[in-house]
Amino acid sequence: MKWIIHYDVVAFILIFIILVVYSSYHRLKTFVNKVYTRLLIISLISAFTDILTAYTCSFCTKDQIVINYIANIIHFLVQNAVPCLYTLFAYALIYETEKIGKKWFCIIFLPYILIALMVLSTPFTDFAFVIDDMGVYSRGKGQVFTYSVAAYYVITGCVMVLKNMKLLNRAQRISVLLYSFECLILTLIQLFLPEYLLQEIGIAFAMFFIYITMQNPFEYTDMQTGVYNRNLFKKIINNKIEKKEDFSIICVQVEGLGYINEKFGVNNGNHLIKQVADFLQNLNKKFFVHRIANRQFALIMPKEQDLSFICGHIVNKFNRPFYFQDIKVNVNLWCHICCLQNSKKIHSMTDLLDIIQYSINEAEKGKKNSIIYASTEMLERKRRETEISQAVTKAIEEKSFQVYYQPIYSVAENKYTKMEALIRLIDENLGFIPPDEFIPLAEKNGDILVIGEIVLEKVCEFIEQNEPEKKGINAIHVNLSVVQCMQENLHIRLMNIIDKYKVPYGLLDFEITETTADNTQVRLDEIMNSFKQKGIHFSLDDFGTGYSNQANIIRYPYSTIKIDKSLVWASETNPKATTLLNTTISMIDKLEMNSLAEGIETEKQKQELIKMGCDYLQGYYFSKPLPQNEIMDFIEKGVQTK
Repeated sequence: MKWIIHYDVVAFILIFIILVVYSSYHRLKTFVNKVYTRLLIISLISAFTDILTAYTCSFCTKDQIVINYIANIIHFLVQNAVPCLYTLFAYALIYETEKIGKKWFCIIFLPYILIALMVLSTPFTDFAFVIDDMGVYSRGKGQVFTYSVAAYYVITGCVMVLKNMKLLNRAQRISVLLYSFECLILTLIQLFLPEYLLQEIGIAFAMFFIYITMQNPFEYTDMQTGVYNRNLFKKIINNKIEKKEDFSIICVQVEGLGYINEKFGVNNGNHLIKQVADFLQNLNKKFFVHRIANRQFALIMPKEQDLSFICGHIVNKFNRPFYFQDIKVNVNLWCHICCLQNSKKIHSMTDLLDIIQYSINEAEKGKKNSIIYASTEMLERKRRETEISQAVTKAIEEKSFQVYYQPIYSVAENKYTKMEALIRLIDENLGFIPPDEFIPLAEKNGDILVIGEIVLEKVCEFIEQNEPEKKGINAIHVNLSVVQCMQENLHIRLMNIIDKYKVPYGLLDFEITETTADNTQVRLDEIMNSFKQKGIHFSLDDFGTGYSNQANIIRYPYSTIKIDKSLVWASETNPKATTLLNTTISMIDKLEMNSLAEGIETEKQKQELIKMGCDYLQGYYFSKPLPQNEIMDFIEKGVQTK
């Protein structure tokens, strides 16, 4: 039989060109790239041996039967390796890992090993082909089995793709399915027109389509640095999460680039980023280095790596000068590092990216070249913060914050004469959210401004409706935050609320923490003077927790100094704290201000503070904070003996 080899020749030339062009680029050595390279080589050899066997079967004499057998056996071994490698390619696209378990090894390689053994037995069994004594070639009795194995690989590849559609993009899905379709059609044609050698041209077209759609050398490359990019990072991590495979990550965020770009130019800044990328790549050739953001690099590595040792190397690098085009320059460049080792609790790429970003944010709060060891607990905190922020936003929109009131006991009058307004947030999903959780978040994002006005308005409504001054209450304490006191015209906005409800000015006492006083001196002077002229009082909160309390007492016109509960509690066991507490109360009295001790929980604390001359007491010993509908009844009952 005369075979028509024109299609094989075209296939050989096309695959050869693809291989040369593909090999000429600097490629990142991913598992997919490695398999594709092997697939190109095997496909090229398959096309060549198909041409070769067409020649040997046509022109070899009966004296050259051995040569004919060898050529055809090699061709069958190579040609049957193509669908096997293509299935491996589909596996690599989906799982992106060179660790092939026993299950997948059997699925992918066992059929080929079996058919390879059968092909090698052909001289004795006539399995793949028969060459008679005259040197005439004909198909063997195992041809049906050969085609069945090819069909098995086609079906396996299709099933693999269909079951993992979400892990592949459109081009990847089309490539695998196109190869399967080509194999089916061309095999059928070959059965009916055996003289036309069409299988290799089908393979060549499939290789070409893969090259132009998926194996672009720059698809997974960060062009500026030459390391892997964010796309490949997400693909690798998704596959590891899918397979529940352990891994470790070090994320390095480069700092100081803004100054470098401004001072030395963007090109030099880019040169430094390239230096950092090269350094990270050279730490260990087995590490996958990815640029996942403009100034963030992530290293993917096996779980068993010593992360502290690697981080030490990275920090040492940033402690040394960098170079601009071989010129030694001691530039201001540093980093923040996030390490993640326990990957089993990570269930999605979103979780991982959230942990990394949250950890980097935490590291930024510390010193230069700081290292944070990330955990899923950080993710839980991040989620909690997000949920709380959403609850705060909702409460602002609906003005659903509640104000509770804690009574303040007057030692001189032996009754409750003041109350502190305390904000409470109760969300329908999260339940009670402590103020020390949502207040810092509200201060960070600016919501505290609106919250402060909502609280003051609710307090004014309470005063208007209940007239607490008629029950002996001469002051209601309302907290002002640092952020509020930094705002221009704060006193105007607050006075508008107070005047709206016609609240007596002397009934309000704004509490200001020492931190607020330290950070808002100029603005606070303006606010306090404006309110003082109206008759509104001020208290210094948390006295005893800072370092410049006395300066604050002297500088601002406070009426009351609130002694922090930490000093009250410490005085029970520490004689020095007792002396300090006693001296503090005496000092406040001599300054003609009122002293108010917080955190009173026992009769002993109460009696000791009365002996020291403290004017007012507040704490759970007297009452927990009570909602609006309970506080006035409590005040009417008066002080109960415990």
